[in-house]
This record gives sequence, C-alpha cells and structure tokens, in this order.
Amino acid sequence: MTGSGLRAVDVHVATRETLAPVCRDCAWWPTARGRRSAADLRDVWERRVEEEAGFFARALLDGDDVLGWMHVAPALLVPRALHLPSGPPTHDAYLLACAYFYDEEFLGGFQHLLQEIEYALKVRDVPALEAFALHDVHPGERFRGYLREFNLFNPQVLEGNGFRRVRSGRGVDRFRLDLATLISVPRARRVHEAVQPAPATQPV
Repeated sequence: MTGSGLRAVDVHVATRETLAPVCRDCAWWPTARGRRSAADLRDVWERRVEEEAGFFARALLDGDDVLGWMHVAPALLVPRALHLPSGPPTHDAYLLACAYFYDEEFLGGFQHLLQEIEYALKVRDVPALEAFALHDVHPGERFRGYLREFNLFNPQVLEGNGFRRVRSGRGVDRFRLDLATLISVPRARRVHEAVQPAPATQPV
C-alpha cells in the first residue's frame, strides 16, 4: 500500500454496498438502549442522516480498493449516544459514531479519513465533531484509532488530532473538536464525490 492514491468519498444510501456486511446490518448506534431494533431501522436511519448531512459515512479508498470507513451523523440522530457514560453529546455537534478499517493498525489512513471528515463538516458549517472514547487504553493499542471490541475510539488518537476531553464517566470519555479551529481545507478534498464500490469481495 503506497498511499499515493488515497482519496475520501461520501457513502450514500445508494452506495451502501461499499460497506462490509457487518456494518450494513449493524443497528447498534441507531437503537436506543433497552429497545429492540426493528428490521428496517438501519435503512431508515441511513436515509435520515443522509437527508440531514448529505452522507452517513465516508470511506477511504486507495485506487479502487476500499480500506475503511467512518460513520458520522448529527448527534441528535444517534439514539445510543444519549445513554452512554459521559453523554449525551452536545446538541449542536455531529457524532463520529464508529470506524472500520480492514487493517486496524493503519493509523495513517485513520487520521487521513478523520481529517477529511472534519473538513467535509466544516464546509457544511457544522460547529463541532464529538466522539466517545475508552478512558484507559493499553500502550499496545496506540496504532488503533478505533477499538472495535468496545465500540469506542482511542483517546490518545483523538487528542493527537485536536480533540479535547469534555466529560468522563464510568470508563468512557467524550471528546470534542471545535471545527471553527480548522483554518484550511486539504487540496485533495472531494466533499461531493460519489463512492464507487470495490470490485473485489471484501474480507469479512
């Protein structure tokens, strides 16, 4: 992987096949705690977020190969976040809900995609981006931006990308990045580019 062809693209309802099945079928974030997920909840959630934000995820591609993606949504459209320790997220923020990379230790790609999301939201006049992170992370996890087994981000990686801790509670911290602090947009940004599904079968 050279990284020379890295590009970030929006994921829409029409191109959701870009995501691995484990993500396409996941309704953990759209479901409030203590409630069962309806069969069509994930589809309804994706449409609502896309109507509000223009996309419900962004993917990182190297050429035509999909390397990973992150889900992002207006905080008020993420019911699970209302009940997490250190929640709820601030009403004016978007929430970086989760991330999935085939190579979980591809930190450079994680940071690249995170920055692309930040700038995509900034040009949409979103004031802030928030995320939930595990409070204590083993040093051996320093290259993993997202800890999939916990459904939480790595706090060290968030802090290294400009986020600040705003609240802690029961092992879970909430972080916030004020997007007004971003002063430039990457030259390679393609905010409105449509994603093209990868031709190969995804290893899930």
